[in-house]
Amino acid sequence: MMARIEHTREGRWGGRLTQKPLPERDEAIEALAPELRTKLAGIWLSRAAMERRVADSFGVVAQALARRSPDEALVRLAERAVDDEYRHAELSRVVASRFAGRPLPSPALLALVVPEHRGASPELRDTLHVVGQCVLNETTATAFLESCLSHATGGLARHALRELLSDEVDHGRVGWAYLATTSSDTRRQLGRWLLPMAYLNLRLWQEESPVDPEHHPALSAHGAPPGEVIHAALVDALETLIVPGLRALDVPVGPLERWIAAGAFTDRAPAELVD
Repeated sequence: MMARIEHTREGRWGGRLTQKPLPERDEAIEALAPELRTKLAGIWLSRAAMERRVADSFGVVAQALARRSPDEALVRLAERAVDDEYRHAELSRVVASRFAGRPLPSPALLALVVPEHRGASPELRDTLHVVGQCVLNETTATAFLESCLSHATGGLARHALRELLSDEVDHGRVGWAYLATTSSDTRRQLGRWLLPMAYLNLRLWQEESPVDPEHHPALSAHGAPPGEVIHAALVDALETLIVPGLRALDVPVGPLERWIAAGAFTDRAPAELVD
């Protein structure tokens, strides 16, 4: 199976994979033990699969904004985000291939399960899709990448992480900009959905970056810090970025704040979600 390259010339960098070329060599990779190179190749290839799924999610976001937002520029930003995520998938595959020492095929597509948000009106459901992907997932993705970058010392990993990070910041802004234009009633209704969305989002992040008691420091050096470090960064983003931003827009955040104060646990459903 050959690489599946889906980004286009109409995208952010005119069809280029990155704003600046990746370094041709990284001596730190060449010095790694074979088993660590294999491990890192697997981590980055898994990220490629997840980035490709996010492209599908942004397709849902772009459709929701086309229905609900009068701001055509915002819709175009969401459409460009689809292309960005195609690039992210390919960039992650290329990085994985460098660790593997050979071209790796694109990973199998991960199925996107679009949340049904049962009981929400069509308008609120569209808003929940935008908030879930952009306000929650892209803001926490930014925290994830910042954490990875702060621990990375390898030249290739740092370059790739910076490229990814610059786009994720823009993607989060799409959601915040749209949310600021919604009615006070919509934002009030949004409050009751925040806790389940944040809980499921954080749980998914933990499943994808599990705690590993045998985590090797070399993994951190090449963009894969320990799971507990990632978890702490994501919870901090919830507490210091997402909750204050939502509160500033008069979105009720009480249940979300209480869950975070209790430790943002993901091993069980928050009591307020249990009948």
